[in-house]
Amino acid sequence: MKFVKNTKYYTGIVYEWNLPTGWTCPYADACLVKVDRSTGKFKNESHQYRCYAANAERFPGVRDHRWTNFEYVKAGNKPIIPEQAKAIRIHASGDFFSQKYFDTWMEIASQNPHVEFWAYTKSLRFWIKRLNDIPSNFTLTASRGGKEDQLIDQYNLKNATVIPTEMFAVDLPIDTNDDYARKPGVNFYLVDNFK
Repeated sequence: MKFVKNTKYYTGIVYEWNLPTGWTCPYADACLVKVDRSTGKFKNESHQYRCYAANAERFPGVRDHRWTNFEYVKAGNKPIIPEQAKAIRIHASGDFFSQKYFDTWMEIASQNPHVEFWAYTKSLRFWIKRLNDIPSNFTLTASRGGKEDQLIDQYNLKNATVIPTEMFAVDLPIDTNDDYARKPGVNFYLVDNFK
């Protein structure tokens, strides 16, 4: 079980908690990619666009750490927040795979009010069930392109849309380092990394 310390992509020092792509994404649709744990071979369920996080799983060490985290939480264990952490990005890869797991993160955020948490998710049904219980230090962003996108507009959820290039940006900002993902109530675009 481990967090990854990232000092390059984000503003400030951010710790990431990651899980395997695809295997932990029950409501992914347009971006679904599963990477074989042993071989590293990609199974791309959709050809609309590819999950950006799956690319790193071509490396055995990355696959191993993500699967170790997955097995740890599937066994009912709670991630232990690093003492020095002030900002945690949940799931630079992976997603909330069950209501129990989603609720675990809500509990962790509530117990650590001095830490900023944020995550993208396509597991919207878990969010909706706890809509009025999200801690103030936890920002969720609905990631369009999932099986339950209708819930985004129905519940007016903060959201992000992947666009092919910057030229498709119309009336929203483009997030290049998760700064908009960390802001409550701000919808934004993400540019497809593979176009």
